[in-house]
Amino acid sequence: MTNDPVPAPPGSDPRSQVSGPATGLLVTGIIGGVIMLISLISGLLGAGWMTMMEDDIPERLEMMFEASFRTAGSLVGLLIAAFLVYAWSKMKEMESWGLCIAASILAIVPCLSPCCLVGL
Repeated sequence: MTNDPVPAPPGSDPRSQVSGPATGLLVTGIIGGVIMLISLISGLLGAGWMTMMEDDIPERLEMMFEASFRTAGSLVGLLIAAFLVYAWSKMKEMESWGLCIAASILAIVPCLSPCCLVGL
């Protein structure tokens, strides 16, 4: 009779169990980052053209004000997308449990992540 170790049941490896959620964070972060980058570029280009074409000073200021909020929103979205990708790297290495939970919550909030269905 040999004293062989008992093999672990299939699917009990913790790294394989977090593989799906980690991939979801990565996909959500990449798609969100691309969407926010497109939004930032189009907002900056569109705001520049629209304000140049407008003759009315109050209207021009209002358009610039709206464009600055749109730009700030896109930058915040890019930061969130970068955070999701960073959390993906931590989750796949089984590190920073609290950070991974926070990123998972951010991924499913529709106002903060444009890919809430993937995040879910």
